[in-house]
Amino acid sequence: MTSPQGRRRRAREEAVLLQGQLTAFGELLAAHPFAVDRPGTTHLMAVDYARALDAYETAAREAVRDPALARRELDEGLAALNRLNARLVGALPVEGAMVEGAMVEGAVTEQPRDRAVEMPTTARTPTTPRTPKPGAPVGRQGGAGGGAERRPGEAVADRVPPARRGSGAAREAGPAASGRPAAADVRTRPRLRERYTPAQLLLRAVLTALTVYCGAVGVVVGWLVALLCFFGASLGAGVAGCGYAFCLLPIAQTRGAVKGGRVEAVYGGTRESFVRGRRWEQHYVHVGADGRELTYRRGVPSASLVALPTRRLWLVEGDAPQLITSLDLFLTPLALVLGVPFLLGGAALTLFAVPGVLVTALTGYRW
Repeated sequence: MTSPQGRRRRAREEAVLLQGQLTAFGELLAAHPFAVDRPGTTHLMAVDYARALDAYETAAREAVRDPALARRELDEGLAALNRLNARLVGALPVEGAMVEGAMVEGAVTEQPRDRAVEMPTTARTPTTPRTPKPGAPVGRQGGAGGGAERRPGEAVADRVPPARRGSGAAREAGPAASGRPAAADVRTRPRLRERYTPAQLLLRAVLTALTVYCGAVGVVVGWLVALLCFFGASLGAGVAGCGYAFCLLPIAQTRGAVKGGRVEAVYGGTRESFVRGRRWEQHYVHVGADGRELTYRRGVPSASLVALPTRRLWLVEGDAPQLITSLDLFLTPLALVLGVPFLLGGAALTLFAVPGVLVTALTGYRW
């Protein structure tokens, strides 16, 4: 069994590796030649580029709090960047891409169509500057050419080339100012899967089905009954959703407590509370094997009360880890007493409205 020191060391090594991958992915985004306003850009290209940027921001934000989520976002961002590169293979000129009169570094000129960008897994090494081709502009070369050398600590937005950030006379002039012929607009209308999330698509499908059902009830039974069906189904679904939330919370908390188990939290001091109803809080801190700190706050009426040096608490694993006492764990299932009636009652009302009313009307019952 791995010791706590070994787990902490492994967590630190994984954190360092994740930071290196984040930096490398940010440099890939900063040096990428894609520009949203360039001729020939399609909607799918813009979607892939935006997804890669969003994945980088989310991974950088969650790197410390949720490393697993950060790694998933890095994988998705890298996949989006690979899709963008595959689309650009057939969109860029063969001899190199010109962006506002400057040669783009890393243009996909001789890459095969199935080549993917690979994320480095080792520490970064200094890269050798590219040698410009004879007669090519040097708009992005560093040193005496006038360009500023990029530093690893800069933000991705600061390293985006000016031609991609827009604003300026050269951008307003368009393709005619650079002597390049204007490319045809090949943008296509995006599909519903690209415009909406799965949850939004499901909601649209449910509302459409409910509208069609109420229309059928209005034709067969009457429009007043159809209106009552619509409101009854909406009310029943809302009540059932509240009951489901009341049932899901204690189940998830109990499952997380069983998974996390009992841990020891050390007293960290008594501080003034900002919660109404209690003036002081005794803070108990637990440090996990991965270095994550969780604090349990116990309300007390006075700061002079003596606190226990340590407390045995339950660690609730999940999206928002927390510490709870044994009393909190045992009282949590009582929420099922409120959640189950709401869930069953809401489900019964929904089923009575959809499809109960139409079924009873078709079997001969007169409303």
